[in-house]
Amino acid sequence: MPNIEEKLKEIMALVFDVPTTDINEDTGPDDLDNWDSIGTINLITALEEEFDIEFEDEEILDLLNFQLIKINLEEKLEV
Repeated sequence: MPNIEEKLKEIMALVFDVPTTDINEDTGPDDLDNWDSIGTINLITALEEEFDIEFEDEEILDLLNFQLIKINLEEKLEV
């Protein structure tokens, strides 16, 4: 079973239509053309479905890059 980091990379690659090699700890909206407001909604939806979690509106504002998303997921999943 893939770990959170691997799964997050797979989801981001799928949502933003890029290879997983384009995603690293610092990857954020300025790094991926498709990471706009709609892309953010699609990413949040995909993460909520995959991990069976829900993000609060305030949390979404903090999901600024791969690393921050990973940290938030680990906290939600108590990893």
